[in-house]
Amino acid sequence: MTECTSLQFVSPFAFEAMQKVDVVHLASLSDPELRLLLPCLVRMALCAPADQSQSWAQDKKLILRLLSGVEAVNSIVALLSVDFHALEQDASKEQQLRHKLGGGTGESILVSQLQHGLTLEFEHSDSPRRLRLVLSELLAIMNKVSESSGEFFFKSSELFESPVYLEEAADVLCILQAELPSLLPIVDVAEALLHVRNGAWFLCLLVANVPDSFNEVCRGLIKNGERQDEESLGGRRRTDALRFLCKMNPSQALKVRGMVVEECHLPGLGVALTLDHTKNEVSEDGVTDLVCFVSGLLLGTNAKVRTWFGTFIRNGQQRKRETSSSVLWQMRRQLLLELMGILPTVRSTRIVEEADVEMEPNVSVYSGLKEEHVVKASALLRLYCALMGIAGLKYSII
Repeated sequence: MTECTSLQFVSPFAFEAMQKVDVVHLASLSDPELRLLLPCLVRMALCAPADQSQSWAQDKKLILRLLSGVEAVNSIVALLSVDFHALEQDASKEQQLRHKLGGGTGESILVSQLQHGLTLEFEHSDSPRRLRLVLSELLAIMNKVSESSGEFFFKSSELFESPVYLEEAADVLCILQAELPSLLPIVDVAEALLHVRNGAWFLCLLVANVPDSFNEVCRGLIKNGERQDEESLGGRRRTDALRFLCKMNPSQALKVRGMVVEECHLPGLGVALTLDHTKNEVSEDGVTDLVCFVSGLLLGTNAKVRTWFGTFIRNGQQRKRETSSSVLWQMRRQLLLELMGILPTVRSTRIVEEADVEMEPNVSVYSGLKEEHVVKASALLRLYCALMGIAGLKYSII
C-alpha cells in the first residue's frame, strides 16, 4: 500500500504504552503521536471505569491533564455525546433496506440526499451527521465485501482519501466501532478497510485504539486471506496491512507468522515477517531465523504446509520478471547475502604469482571455511537442496 508511506503510523513505543495503559509513557509522546490515540484516551477519560481503584483514579487525572491542551479533544467529546442507540437502530434499518434492494445504494436512511460530495458534506456537518456519513459509507463497503464471494474490489471513497480530513475520519471510525461493536465487529471493519485507499493506516489506528483486538484482527485477516498472496492485488494489500500491524506491535510478529503457517494462507507475509525479524537479529555467525523458518516449512512432517510453500516458490518464479518488491526476490537476496558472508575468500592472483617458487604446487588459493561458520554453511546447503529439490527453485541472477 504505497499510498500510506507518507502518513504517520503509531509507533511501537506508543502502542505498547496503550496496551499497558502506561500514562507516564503516554505523556512522553509527541503531539502528532498522541493525536492518533485520542479516540481511546478521550473515551477512557470520560466513560465510567470498571476499575475503581485509587491508582486508576490518579492515572485518570493524568490523562485528563494530558488531554487538556489538545484542541481536537473537543470534537471527539462531541462525537461521544451522540445518541448511539438511535443511530444503531437507523443503521439496522438501512442494512435491511440494502438487503431488500439487493445491495443498491440509491436510498439511505442514515444520510438524506447529499447536496455536495462526501468530503464537503463531512466538512460542513456537525458531529451526529459526520457519524452517519462515515457509518453509511462503511456499511456500504462491508455489504459489498459480504456479497463479493471473496473476489477483491477497490472502492474509491472521498472520506478515506482526502488528506485534509483523514484524522477526523479516523476519529469517527474509531468511535463508531467502540460504541457499536455488535453492528461493526472489528474483524469485519478491518476486512472492509482493505478495499479503500489508506486502508492500512486506518486499520492501524483502529487497532491502536483497541489494542486488545490485535490478535483477533490479525487472525481474522489471515483466515480470510488468499492461499497465495503475491498472485493478486487483494493478497498484496492484505499482506501489506498485516505487515504494518506487526511493525506497530513487533513483539507479536512471530505469533502472527505462526497463524500464517497454521492457516496455510499468505506465505509471502510469513516470509516478509521473517525477513523483518532477521534484520533485527544480533548474532551474525549463527543460523538465522530465515534459514530455520524456510527449512522447517520444506523439511517438516506436514505435507500440506510443504505443498503450500512449494507452490509459493514455483508461482513466484513463473512471473515474467521479479522486482525488488517481490517477497520471493527479497528472500533469495537475503539467503545469497548470508551465503556470501561465510564463503571462503579468494587470495589475490598477484600474490600467488609473486610467491616463492618453492611453494608446494598443491596449495589451494582459497582460504578454508572458518570453524564457526560450519554449522551455518551446513544449514544453508541443506536449505538450498530443499528449495531446489522440493520447491523447484531455479538459479537466477539477483
